[in-house]
Amino acid sequence: MTKLTKLVVLCLSAVILIFLLFYTTDFASYGRTKGNRAYNTYWEGTRILYLVQTEQCLNPYHTRKDVLGDENLGFDVIVLSYKQACLDSSMPHVQYLLNTSTIWSTGRNVLFEAAMNRNKTYLYYLFMDDDIYLGDINQTNPWRKFENFLRSVEPAIGCVDQGWVARMRIFHADNKCSGDGKGYIGGMWIDANFNAFHYKAVQHILPYESKFDRQTWWASHLSAMIRMEVLFRGQLAIHSELYSENRQHRPYPKEFNFPPQMIGNMTEGLDRVVPADRAECANAIIQQWRTTDIRTHGLSSPTMCLPPPPPHDKITPGQYACA
Repeated sequence: MTKLTKLVVLCLSAVILIFLLFYTTDFASYGRTKGNRAYNTYWEGTRILYLVQTEQCLNPYHTRKDVLGDENLGFDVIVLSYKQACLDSSMPHVQYLLNTSTIWSTGRNVLFEAAMNRNKTYLYYLFMDDDIYLGDINQTNPWRKFENFLRSVEPAIGCVDQGWVARMRIFHADNKCSGDGKGYIGGMWIDANFNAFHYKAVQHILPYESKFDRQTWWASHLSAMIRMEVLFRGQLAIHSELYSENRQHRPYPKEFNFPPQMIGNMTEGLDRVVPADRAECANAIIQQWRTTDIRTHGLSSPTMCLPPPPPHDKITPGQYACA
């Protein structure tokens, strides 16, 4: 074998070795393993878990590469199919579950339990409706923009504005609320269609309360929203340049009637979750929920106009209860 031949063989061997290393190990943000997707160390500590329930499979919009279809962008997806099993296995970062006995709140609780039982670490658990569409007033990719927002700001709860009418942005402008000028604002009266919970906050807010579902499905999210305000007042951030729209509406029990005993049940013991020196302030918020009309409280609570949390703020129940 000539020296030139030996050199060619050596180069080819090096190329093959590099290829095998790339293909079989985590490498940068595109690591792979044979048969199963590797846990990309590039995203360690910043991964997001999307949680969706739908009749069978994700709709075509959500499976697009620029939405939830790319496995290399630091997120995974769990989908609960509540009518028929989804047999689509083309996206290795998407896991399908089947449970035909759930409704909105209990389905989200099935997803919550599945998320908590995963052996991966996630920064956020993002619950979304299956018909949700995201938009951006600046015409960029709203999905990647929101994910970057979560990772760079790290609020206890992160969400987007409601509909193209930008309700929260208009509310803040009309009431001259303070903001930081970085595209996100504070608040507390939010829609349930697209909510991201930080891993340090999620188990204080969920699972969803389902005991009032026969009366109204809105009660489960109202209970979660009460917990958000009592426990994480001032730690919720709304990206005001992004908005969500539900593009399919299904019939369900949605009576806007929450009697005092229902609110009392939802708020029982919450003041004991916060530190003792802030329990009185937390109890004052609880009393507002118990004694004020729900709509009135939602629009008049001082929490609605609080500034958003600073980036990477400490996340702990009751931190701004007395703000």
